[in-house]
Amino acid sequence: MKTISNTVKTKLIALFIALSLCVTWFLYTFALANGNTRDSLSPFVFTANSHIVNRYDQLPNVWRTRIGGNWIAGRLSDAVAHNGVLAKDDYQNIFGFYNAAWLFLTFVAIICLADNPLFVIPLVFAGMCYSLTPLEEVTIFPWDMPSLCFWTLVVLLFQQKRYLEMLVAIVIGTVFKETVAVTAFFFFFTTLSRRKRWAFFGAAFITCLLLRLWITDAVLGQPRIFTADVSGHSDVNVLKDLVTPRLNHFIWINAGTFIVALFLPMKTTFDKGAKCVLIVFFVGMATASALAGTAFEFRQFSDVLPVSILYLDRALQHWKTTQTDIAT
Repeated sequence: MKTISNTVKTKLIALFIALSLCVTWFLYTFALANGNTRDSLSPFVFTANSHIVNRYDQLPNVWRTRIGGNWIAGRLSDAVAHNGVLAKDDYQNIFGFYNAAWLFLTFVAIICLADNPLFVIPLVFAGMCYSLTPLEEVTIFPWDMPSLCFWTLVVLLFQQKRYLEMLVAIVIGTVFKETVAVTAFFFFFTTLSRRKRWAFFGAAFITCLLLRLWITDAVLGQPRIFTADVSGHSDVNVLKDLVTPRLNHFIWINAGTFIVALFLPMKTTFDKGAKCVLIVFFVGMATASALAGTAFEFRQFSDVLPVSILYLDRALQHWKTTQTDIAT
């Protein structure tokens, strides 16, 4: 019998760990499917596009335009309903399955494309778990896990220098959540010529823009670029999480990897691209929160979780290589 290579062994171990974490995530989301102690937004949004409840027009505009996850969640709800009734257990099962399935796809991408999946996978899961705090305020929306999946895929394809596939992933990802389009900034940090960088970025920008206009026209009745609610006046108080001391603090976001990544050195073009995307994402999130007058939600930062962890992984590998070189 041929000896199984160490790479295959590593991937098989990573796959087993990924499956176990997906089972855990199913149990977590199953328990949270009916909402938190303050509201029932999770089931309200997840089933909004279902033909049974048919309340999609009651969602805020910014949520209605995230049609990818909403459509799939609606069809899954219809599929498990019996005689036009969606039983509580059936709903919880499909809610848990939906979120666990997207997590599994994310882990598969990491196993296939990441250099160190045994490091990345557990840390991604740890970061996601922090988005479940505090429990009394947790909400899980249909676009959360797909967005994480496409962000992960784009970053991994960027690492692999597979730019055409990266472009396709960005465009498809924006159907689920518009923030995936931010990853187009990675094109400026590729090894391509300046002309090709602009060409790829321009293709991503124009395609995502046209897709956005088409989706908003189909869903809202008129083409729009911005759909986030605006309170009419800026509210800097939403940034109080950054300075208000408490145990469940913003500094621990994404298991601490987001803050750590902001202070990591920039040795390569990937490091520079990761830093750029993280800053652009944070500025955009802070601006949107201020305009809407809403506080940060930890789950919103899951989008950049893979960027932070892959950046950290590369930094650790660089430090290890440097230390080895010094020792020899």
